[in-house]
Amino acid sequence: MSERQRILDLLDRAYRTKAWHGPALLETLEGMNAAMAAKRVVKGAHTAWELVDHLATWNEVVAMRVGGQKPTVTPEMNFPETPRPTPAAWKRSLRRLATSQRKFRAAVAKFPEAKLGQKFGSGPTTYHLLIHGQIQHQLYHAGQIAMLRRGMGKALKQ
Repeated sequence: MSERQRILDLLDRAYRTKAWHGPALLETLEGMNAAMAAKRVVKGAHTAWELVDHLATWNEVVAMRVGGQKPTVTPEMNFPETPRPTPAAWKRSLRRLATSQRKFRAAVAKFPEAKLGQKFGSGPTTYHLLIHGQIQHQLYHAGQIAMLRRGMGKALKQ
């Protein structure tokens, strides 16, 4: 298995299922409705909905960066304002997350493996670290969503 294939496997496990650590991102969102997603369980903390939109933004940004673009992320893009919590709006956010994940995966799948160790931009970050960082970012927020569910009395089944 090539390094790119290993990264894609890790990316898929972190997002879909069979993550080593526990529930993958999509598993933490199963059965979550708009009201649950918009509920602020912890004062000063993000909602699950805010985290979903945030991750969609960063999937898009990392996909663009891996594709050679240099997008700027504004605070409004980083954590977009959540719309009125309706089922239709929640489905749109989930669709955006799914679309952004496909873009992220496609960008990684076509990225030349020989360039993974090259630096991205002017800092010390390599493309390898950029890609792994976004996978870790997804897992970090998946853990937060799992804890938010627990705080709502809707913990995931183990």
